[in-house]
Amino acid sequence: MSKRTTKARPNRAKMSPRNPARPQPPAADAPLGARLGVKIAAFVTLVVVCVFAGVAYVIHAREKNPKAGKPQEPSEQVTPARLAALMSAPHLLFENTDLGPAYGRVEVVPLNDPGGVRAITPITCDRVATAKNLGVCLTINRGVITTYDGNIFDRNFKVLHTFALPGLPSRARLSPDGHRAAMTVFVSGDNYASATFSTRTSFIDTSTGKNLGNLEQFHVTDGGSSVTSANRNYWGVTFAADSDHFFATLGRGTHIQLITGSVNSRSAHTIRNGVECPSLSPDQTRIAYKSRVGGTLTAVKWRLHVVDLRTGADIALAETRSVDDQVEWLDNNTILYSILRAQSGTAIKDTYAVPADGSGQPTIYVKGAWSPVVGARAAS
Repeated sequence: MSKRTTKARPNRAKMSPRNPARPQPPAADAPLGARLGVKIAAFVTLVVVCVFAGVAYVIHAREKNPKAGKPQEPSEQVTPARLAALMSAPHLLFENTDLGPAYGRVEVVPLNDPGGVRAITPITCDRVATAKNLGVCLTINRGVITTYDGNIFDRNFKVLHTFALPGLPSRARLSPDGHRAAMTVFVSGDNYASATFSTRTSFIDTSTGKNLGNLEQFHVTDGGSSVTSANRNYWGVTFAADSDHFFATLGRGTHIQLITGSVNSRSAHTIRNGVECPSLSPDQTRIAYKSRVGGTLTAVKWRLHVVDLRTGADIALAETRSVDDQVEWLDNNTILYSILRAQSGTAIKDTYAVPADGSGQPTIYVKGAWSPVVGARAAS
């Protein structure tokens, strides 16, 4: 039986013109020049890739930077005299969230023309409040290490006092006479829907900038028993007309309560369940607040309500979207609050108005505005 011989077949993949042989790196014994050439080429390629990546990042960051956007709302720099005149008349002060170079600056509009040209002030705030020719401004200083601070300013926006904040600014209010400021910051976490957030709510003497203490240092009672639980948090102060008494929120886990107290006596007690971020009406008879909805099997949302302190009557307002804000009373009949223009992908917030009696529908009051505060309120 003859033995069959097999011829070695040529490697067609290597010989095919469609698959030319790949260039091989220089051998270890290749000339020094060839080896240096390959290293230089690799280095140049790396540099080019890094440059393109850097340019792409800068372009992306610029697109995400609200200050690089195109303004949609009319605004202008005004003289100090014009700004003082605006601040003396009924006006609305707010943080500008319209895109453009003035993003984050505090702006002013007359109450009788909220959609008109906005006057740009010299200050930048993340939360702002004013009363009786004084204001409090809370600021986030973003950088490699983010810090937080606050200041007290006068009607000419001159800073009178500055102080450090222990966390992310959340709420700010001034007493009606301007003598005291209250502020809430997140010491941990960054929103009230979180299960692990921690807040600190403090009072400041605006004449000296001195810290008058935080609510955790006050004697707070619930049904006669002292509130001492480690998980207690306080937030959202609103002052009464005497500038001593106040309302605020006490939270212990998911148990939310409204408290009322006195700065002078450093004491407070609970009066009602389920009230977050209270805001007292100008006539001192009602509190607007956000009422928590969901949170067990669904995401936490808030519905705006108004409760009558005399009768206990409680009504839901016509705004059905979730509002995580401490509202401001425009007058005794209308409240203001801010909402993101879109759920994601935008830094723009708009301020809305809605009737305080549950009727009507929400309407935009000022576009591109956050943290509204009514100054020199018109009579209602």
